[in-house]
Amino acid sequence: MLSSRQDKATRRYFWFGIIGAALFIILQILPSASGIFGQTEQGQPVSREQALESASTFAQQRFHALPQNSRAVHQADRQMTGYLAKEKLIKTFDSGAGRKVPVDLWQVTQNFEDGRRVIVDIGMTTGRVVGWQQLLGPAGGEMQTMELQGPDLDKAVQQEADSLGLGLLKRIDGDENTGSSVRYEATAITISEARLLVTAAGESSAAGSLLTGFQPQYEAPAAYNAYTEEQDRIGASLSLFGNLLPSGILLILAVIYAIVMRRYTSFRRGWALSLVFLTFYAINNFNMLDGLRALYGHEVNSELVVTAQLVFMMIMTVIMALSAYFSLVAGDGLWRAQGRILWTAGSEPSYGSEAWSSMKLAYVFTFIILGLQTIILGGLSVATGAWSTTDVTQSPYNTAAMWLIPLLAWCAAIQEEAVYRLFGTGLLMKWLKNPFIAALIPNIIWALGHVTYPIYPSTTRLIELTIIGMLFSFIFLRYGFFTAVFTHAIMNTVLMSVSLFLSGQPLELLAGVVYIFAPVAVAWLMRRYGAKRSAQPYAPV
Repeated sequence: MLSSRQDKATRRYFWFGIIGAALFIILQILPSASGIFGQTEQGQPVSREQALESASTFAQQRFHALPQNSRAVHQADRQMTGYLAKEKLIKTFDSGAGRKVPVDLWQVTQNFEDGRRVIVDIGMTTGRVVGWQQLLGPAGGEMQTMELQGPDLDKAVQQEADSLGLGLLKRIDGDENTGSSVRYEATAITISEARLLVTAAGESSAAGSLLTGFQPQYEAPAAYNAYTEEQDRIGASLSLFGNLLPSGILLILAVIYAIVMRRYTSFRRGWALSLVFLTFYAINNFNMLDGLRALYGHEVNSELVVTAQLVFMMIMTVIMALSAYFSLVAGDGLWRAQGRILWTAGSEPSYGSEAWSSMKLAYVFTFIILGLQTIILGGLSVATGAWSTTDVTQSPYNTAAMWLIPLLAWCAAIQEEAVYRLFGTGLLMKWLKNPFIAALIPNIIWALGHVTYPIYPSTTRLIELTIIGMLFSFIFLRYGFFTAVFTHAIMNTVLMSVSLFLSGQPLELLAGVVYIFAPVAVAWLMRRYGAKRSAQPYAPV
């Protein structure tokens, strides 16, 4: 009986899970908590409300008006953050240039009654204004303005630089302003081969001179930028041809085999899991809208662009839900046709006991894999110099509700285990009769779907996740679909809950604890459901 084998495995692997948990906590959690990993500023971030207040004070002082409405999102300098991580300059930066112009900001977009739109950058931990840009000017009015140019612009810009402690600025766009903005270099601030540039613009009228833009931004070395651009291109190509196209083919094959294998399974199978995926993923799409706003915030029609992106994401979510559903039906049929029941139905006698035993074993496997992942990433970092940077679209600060983030853990577990393990491996087992190859090919496809993550070189996640995917396949083939899904969900939940714990907020802390132990409640409900069903053989239709 599968549940008996699962219980024996729980006891056998228990201490390996303890070791894996210790490695994960010591090498990943503790450094994150102390601000060593993935952070480039010391101290806790100021709240969104504090950032909005600072931006409003600035608007009143600068434009003598308060905005009608404003929105704050987390913005980060992806290139500079990656460069600092690669060159191990984070501590040096934090104690120097980062105190004046940080790479993590609250970006506040303000809309005024006269049609003016201004973007104000607030230091994430300092709460001070470090830059701004007038994206849209007044829609009309009697005041006629001209571009501020030449020495008048230089003087105004230098005054702002002095107030921020940036030192002497050197104009680098030539002696004459040939466009609407001019660039300067802060000669006193250097971070290895990187430099700090300031883009500025202004207007002059009878009422006086006014800067309409003052934006300090770091420029990573050209060689670093060229390398990351090439890696991004490689990652995009690998994702398209290695994951998206094969996954589309798998969806078509899943529809075909769901029909072909209908004598071994039922179209009633999988609808509940697919609905959970669709619901949770749709919630995540809306929850992460501020990430899109951070990405497109400097577009004049940013909200229109964000809305278009949301519509596209919802369409893709529906397609992914359909892929999960047909993969569940077809995968179940394929394995049953080969004489193996890897996904127990609710009407089968062992459903409840297997769900409960799977959950317990999954916690053990979760920490084993987390420990191995820590070793793999550490080894790749030594071997290839791998490093990571920021992605504002996935920032926990760009969520409507941070405590909703771990819902995505269940989405990945359901959809990916259905498509790449239950169906993908089942299909190739039917074709190739070789378990290793049948598992390896879908896992490479799955891993290629993660190469566009902000980790360099772009092949880092391909290597890491191919190895981890093979571990998931071992779990699936030996201990069943429930164990694989629970392991995948718990592992992702732990990783996603770290940001909740590091936030220090009571609601997020409580949510993190609830999410980590939620699989126990799910398995308990499945066991109760199985106990209530009459113990009769599963009747395929």
